[in-house]
Amino acid sequence: MEKKGGLCMKLISISQTPDRISIHWEHDGSVQVFKDGKELYSGSGKSFTDNGLEPGTIYSYTLKGTGTIKIQTATAVEREEKNADIPLQELIVTTVIEEGLISLVWEPIRGIEEYEIFRNDEYAGTVTEPAFQDRHIDMDEQYVYGIKGIRPLEVGDEEETEQPSLLARAIDLLKVTKDEDDILVETFLMGKDIGRPSDQLNGRMPIKPLNYRLRYTTFLEDEWVENPNVLSKMRYFTGDGRTFDPEADRYRTRAEISVSSGEVSLKRDVGASEGYTVNKELVERETASDEGIVIKQVQTDEEKVSFLLEHSVGNPLMPSPDIVYELYAGFYPNGFIDISGEHDEAPHHEIYLKHENGDWKPLHRSETRGLERLAPPAANRFWRYSNMT
Repeated sequence: MEKKGGLCMKLISISQTPDRISIHWEHDGSVQVFKDGKELYSGSGKSFTDNGLEPGTIYSYTLKGTGTIKIQTATAVEREEKNADIPLQELIVTTVIEEGLISLVWEPIRGIEEYEIFRNDEYAGTVTEPAFQDRHIDMDEQYVYGIKGIRPLEVGDEEETEQPSLLARAIDLLKVTKDEDDILVETFLMGKDIGRPSDQLNGRMPIKPLNYRLRYTTFLEDEWVENPNVLSKMRYFTGDGRTFDPEADRYRTRAEISVSSGEVSLKRDVGASEGYTVNKELVERETASDEGIVIKQVQTDEEKVSFLLEHSVGNPLMPSPDIVYELYAGFYPNGFIDISGEHDEAPHHEIYLKHENGDWKPLHRSETRGLERLAPPAANRFWRYSNMT
């Protein structure tokens, strides 16, 4: 296909190290390369390398020639610097937008044999390689893509070896089904909020002031939860009797983080636990401490505002495993948002984001798979949400 001024520009490759990103293309004429609206290169060459970058940081580039290509990718992170608890946090995901085409490429996740792809919550296909291209798009429609993979529970360093762990091999030998409902199968979910492709190519993505609220709530869907200890006087505990709702006032725990350009603050709350007899008569009511909900590693500078949220809260009425999760969030000056986490498969988890006085936007919602999932060696769920600017 020819256009005036030469052949259509074609992206050949993108490579990353901890401190640089290199882009290679084919084109017959001059090409301009922009980063966050600033021109970095103009000429007839066929490659560009951006040096002196921060490790594990997201960058967006626009190539303009006989067409326009928008690229979002990230620098690499050395293995010893990675967060082992949240394996998706530093996973490099590259998004490329061209006229009539959206491409997603991500680093492979050890042990995952195939990935299910969803577009605007509808199934779009299954791939065996960590890449997906969508040519069936309307440039003026908004798109959110989901990537889902499962694997037998892995133990140890994510990058230590290409070989499955001993536990994973044991699962295979025991013929445990590799299904996400299985207690020893880990689930990975990644969401990519593209927005409108036409806005991305035309540079019409608005940059919102850094003023967000992030709300993370855990809750029990049932009204009553039976005590597994049949010898206890407390045969039942009260649940929260609800489904997903960002404004609900019944929950086990809630952490709300306010984020601005120079400040990160945490508001935390724990719902009361109530134990009842077999006849549903109240025996005891107590509220667990909120000291297990903390924010750490707060960064507020020109590069980004980021933090790590840690949560460990249990049932104060009986010895039982805590509800445990971690969440990492990064907010960038150019409007990019990157939030990832891991949690037990119980109880229900819901995470929402609100900008100023806008509506709550769901980032991740997970239904319980049984309270036994709170105890090891039950597998966890890993998730990530990011947008594109």
